[in-house]
Amino acid sequence: MNIILAMNITQRHQEILAVIKHEKYITVSEISKLLGVSEVTIRKDFNYLEEKNLIYRHHGGASLNNPYVVDLPVSQKQNIKIEEKNRIAEKAVEFIEDNDVVILGSGTTIYNMVNYISKEKNITVITSSLLIAARLCEFHNVTIIQLGGSVRYSSQSTVGPNAQEMMLQFSANKLFLGVDGIDEDFGVSTSNIEEAYLNQIMIKNTTKTFLLSDDSKFGKKGLGRICSLKDVDCLITNQKVEESFESVLKKFGVNIIVTD
Repeated sequence: MNIILAMNITQRHQEILAVIKHEKYITVSEISKLLGVSEVTIRKDFNYLEEKNLIYRHHGGASLNNPYVVDLPVSQKQNIKIEEKNRIAEKAVEFIEDNDVVILGSGTTIYNMVNYISKEKNITVITSSLLIAARLCEFHNVTIIQLGGSVRYSSQSTVGPNAQEMMLQFSANKLFLGVDGIDEDFGVSTSNIEEAYLNQIMIKNTTKTFLLSDDSKFGKKGLGRICSLKDVDCLITNQKVEESFESVLKKFGVNIIVTD
């Protein structure tokens, strides 16, 4: 794309919107060089466009998509990116070995892992998900530890002080976690604060953390921050990560596995 040397404010705003629509996300530095104006000017443009609800500001850039996620019930989440979630879940199960003690979070992608868990391997599963625990009752090779606590209806899982205290009594060698948002600066997050607290304890009490996420979660933020990207050992996703984000993940030592 050629650099545009001279244009009025309205034209510049239109060009910024066109570039963001094409690129999905653009940094202040990139659009500044592209349009031949200062970064201070671009920041003012971003502020104006955000006030008009035309863009969403991110740290150092902007996009057309709202980075903040809302809390959806599990019944709705199950119908989003079904094939992608299944492929991610199937790949994740490959990392479960005989005699493993694993923690399974409450996300819909994590729930789909049950479809692929072997009935031959003897494993112990610690979970906050009522749905996962109920499904695993069919597996006589699986020892199930259901965390107690208050029931969060939207995810049909347990949260709160009792769940947290119970989780403190256990350790595991692998954690499989589904989340609502993965952001370069904010880190890994979920839409519920109590679930975020519980997930933090899960991470502290496990040897290796696997993050299961389809591409729709990248660049998103939930209400509750779970951890930094440096606390994640492996990301399993359905699509190649953008180069800029991939470099950030690799900087933190995150192993990226793509199913497609």
